[in-house]
Amino acid sequence: MTTINSPTVPANDFLGRLIEVGHTVVYPVRRGSKMWMQKASVTGVVQHDRTQPPLLVCLNPTGRRVTIQNLDNCVVVGG
Repeated sequence: MTTINSPTVPANDFLGRLIEVGHTVVYPVRRGSKMWMQKASVTGVVQHDRTQPPLLVCLNPTGRRVTIQNLDNCVVVGG
């Protein structure tokens, strides 16, 4: 699988703001019937194919790497 070094489509959050490396974002998490918002720090913005939207590679507060695929559910809260 090849990865495009600079995404051809900008990564925008729910409010239309540009998401860049170093930003802090929040996204919804669901485990069973529990739902909450999780904070994460963006470490990379990747696009695997020109036909697919960009993805966010992030670290959550526990240090676990997470990939956020649906950027319409994500909001930038810090830079």
